[in-house]
Amino acid sequence: MPLRQPIVSLMGHVDHGKTTLLDRIAGSARASREAGGITQHIGALEVPLSVLLRICQGLLRPDQFTVPGLLFIDTPGHRSFVTMRRRGGALADLAVVVVDVGEGVMPQTREVLQILRHEKTPFVVAANKIDAVPGVKNLSVRPPLPGALAALPAEARKLLDERLYALSEGLYAQGFSAERYDRVSDYTRNVAIVPVSAKSGAGVPDLLAMMVGLSQRFLERELELGEQTGEATILERSEERGLGPVANVIVYQGKLAAGDNVVVTGRDGPFITKVRGIYRPEVLRAGRGTPSRRMTSLSQVEAAAGVKIAAPGIEKALPGGLLKVVVDLNRLKAVEEELEAETHPIAAVSENGVWLKADTLGGLEALAFECQEAQLPVKGAEVGSVGKREVLLAAAVKDPRLRAILAFNVPVLPEAQEAVRSADVKVLQGEVMYRILEEYRAWRTEREAQEERERRKATTHPGKMEVLPGFVFRHSKPAIVGIKVLAGTLRPPCRLMDREGNEVGVLKGLQEDGKPVKEAPEGKEVAASVDGAVVGRSFVEGDRLCGVLTEEEVRQLRAASLTASERGVLDEVIARHRARQPFWGS
Repeated sequence: MPLRQPIVSLMGHVDHGKTTLLDRIAGSARASREAGGITQHIGALEVPLSVLLRICQGLLRPDQFTVPGLLFIDTPGHRSFVTMRRRGGALADLAVVVVDVGEGVMPQTREVLQILRHEKTPFVVAANKIDAVPGVKNLSVRPPLPGALAALPAEARKLLDERLYALSEGLYAQGFSAERYDRVSDYTRNVAIVPVSAKSGAGVPDLLAMMVGLSQRFLERELELGEQTGEATILERSEERGLGPVANVIVYQGKLAAGDNVVVTGRDGPFITKVRGIYRPEVLRAGRGTPSRRMTSLSQVEAAAGVKIAAPGIEKALPGGLLKVVVDLNRLKAVEEELEAETHPIAAVSENGVWLKADTLGGLEALAFECQEAQLPVKGAEVGSVGKREVLLAAAVKDPRLRAILAFNVPVLPEAQEAVRSADVKVLQGEVMYRILEEYRAWRTEREAQEERERRKATTHPGKMEVLPGFVFRHSKPAIVGIKVLAGTLRPPCRLMDREGNEVGVLKGLQEDGKPVKEAPEGKEVAASVDGAVVGRSFVEGDRLCGVLTEEEVRQLRAASLTASERGVLDEVIARHRARQPFWGS
């Protein structure tokens, strides 16, 4: 049975060379000057097998492969993978995780690996920037790569092996066993690492050969064309001169033809329309002049391919949504319901949770997955900009630590910005999910600390002080003495008690360097005024006094977050009272 092209996504940490690698693949394909060449059109870089055979000369034999080529999603990176979805999972069949061999596994790499594990997507690792390893700069770009590596000076080989080994360790820490691709004996158990230089092109033929070989060997059943119904993923909407509104789509299954009835995921729900035209932008080169662009009309297209679709109402299409051909018109309603179910990526929502917003359904689904992994409850999730409505709904969440909106690659509308100023809501937006979640965690930590500070201000906490010898400034009405805070924080007004549990007066005020202060933390030496006390009778120099706590306050403090010294003072207060009342504070 004929096979379609596997869809490949390039992923990895920022600045590790994803775009450079894709540009190198495109450049190598153009340089092959094969008849027909490659087509780099909407949403994809399509490299036919004939071009791959020429690039990978000596690595691939034509009689071994029936895969027609590779279709690279040409918006490389983590975001493209998670936002481009098809029914049942990620749009990509395979992934290339690009890692800077000098930096190894970084935060975004870890996020990528987590998503690949969740999606059960096979992948290889491109260990990029090997040209930056001392002694490897002039590595031959002619395949096969192992021979070129063996010809390197011994010191350069050693340095490169050390970095590849460190990369293997980083992958192992994420739950993947990995090895240099030519040393892998079982590709079902080990991830292949291909050393490459996107800058020079070294290792790129070997990487492409690996992708073709793995596709043919492990994805053959998934790539069979058969008689499947045509389905596509909507990348984005655009306005095309001479055509009007169009949807840029990747056809990932079956065939799509002009005149087909289709159901499309829309902003306001799925809708039915008819394909008016299918178009593919082609780049023409006339001599040495500036490349020109024309739109080629197609009667039909077969998976996998990236094209533009013109259809009535297509401007309502939702990026990240689906387009499905319906042959039997009696099934239109059923297909509408199927696509409606696809627009709700979160089955379980919580009354207390954050709000999620994203630019596409796939992005929303991936963000929801990341929240699930972080055990962060979600109250609602929608595609689109952050508006006033979401701010008001977030403000109504009971838990103040969850009054947040996580916005992935979407703007915050002016009306929402105005609402945020008056609402107790935090909006965190960005184009990298792990950073949004990091910022949320940092905000939540600060929020919890602020709540604790406010709670401490409103609640009497354990505190203990020593009356410093030689620092009695007034004996009574009120007594003014120098003190040192031994534990906790003293905050007037508060009642004071001696070691026998007798109340000796009320701490009315504190001064430091002649200026009033609201509180004195542990270790601080200040002047204290104690109302109702007489020095020499109520207490003497050197006495250690504790703040008075009620039984109810003691019960609350037992469950509160206290420092070790505060916990010690609490135990001391309880012990002083229980010397008289055995069950005090129980």
